[in-house]
Amino acid sequence: MAPIKVFINSGGHSAGRGVGVYADNLSKALTKFPEIKQTDKDPDIIHIPYFDLFYPTLPLKKEKPTVVTVHDLTPLVMSDRYPKGVRGTINLLRQWYSLRSVYAIVTDSENSKKDIEKYFMISPEKIFVTPLAVGDSYKVKPSPAEIAEVKNRYNLPDKFVFTISSGPNPNKNLPSLAEVTDRLGIPLVIVGKTMLQEIVQPVEPELIDLVRLQVYNHINILGAIPNEDVNAIFHLASLYVQASYYEGFGIPLLEAMTKGCLIASSNTSSSPEIYHDGAITFNPRSLKSMQKAIEKALRLSPKEKANQIEMAKERAKDFTWAKTANLTLGVYKKVLNSL
Repeated sequence: MAPIKVFINSGGHSAGRGVGVYADNLSKALTKFPEIKQTDKDPDIIHIPYFDLFYPTLPLKKEKPTVVTVHDLTPLVMSDRYPKGVRGTINLLRQWYSLRSVYAIVTDSENSKKDIEKYFMISPEKIFVTPLAVGDSYKVKPSPAEIAEVKNRYNLPDKFVFTISSGPNPNKNLPSLAEVTDRLGIPLVIVGKTMLQEIVQPVEPELIDLVRLQVYNHINILGAIPNEDVNAIFHLASLYVQASYYEGFGIPLLEAMTKGCLIASSNTSSSPEIYHDGAITFNPRSLKSMQKAIEKALRLSPKEKANQIEMAKERAKDFTWAKTANLTLGVYKKVLNSL
């Protein structure tokens, strides 16, 4: 049987981060399957690994059977914090109309699948969950000297809470995490590509949380840093906290689990699909619940901490790009069988 010819058409979106990393890792993993041939020459299937709610990223006219990856619907779930405007509303309607003519939708979690069903009124039979995985760079253990060098370079304290956010996105709940860590008297280190952007007046709605962080003196915002440095910081951090109200998947949480960094996570949206049984969790809309969870994590005995870390590392092994690629291959086969 001839291999399935697939064109993964990312269009260059988010190269080197986010969905760009997803497209690169998926493409790399699919090369291990002889049933797949990746080509842009007369493909059997076009897979678009990028879907934007408010920009026309999905063509109305589809030359070939099309699969699209919809990672999450955060701006719709939290619509009060993501104003669309007239142009955004028009593009949203266009994207929704175009989405209805794809052969299959791939998404990262069962939570996102339910959101796609709800907000776009898409049949669940058309939506397939293919969980993500961490990149190879997080499987490499940095040396003690490399860890010490990163600590010195970024002037990191001996004890701190760590979190990753691509930007001050409302769903990340960063002001609440800042407030709780301030109350507990422990420094907060934040890594994120757009966390250091300049704030100008009038403040854009999506930057309000960045303004709210300015009142705290215990926060060290590092901005965008190499993955190798992030890897080392996971070894230095006392605790990784994912405080999000909503996540389509939450790769940083899985990265922390993989690296053996103690975690505490919000118990909403897709996060319960990732963390291990018995993980330390909290209600992200309750400062009291978050504070209690972080205090519990920081007060664990060495044995209890080691147990939490080991359970998290074992759970993280369930997520691999080989599994993601295999599930995606299954979607391609179902598409072709339906023609």
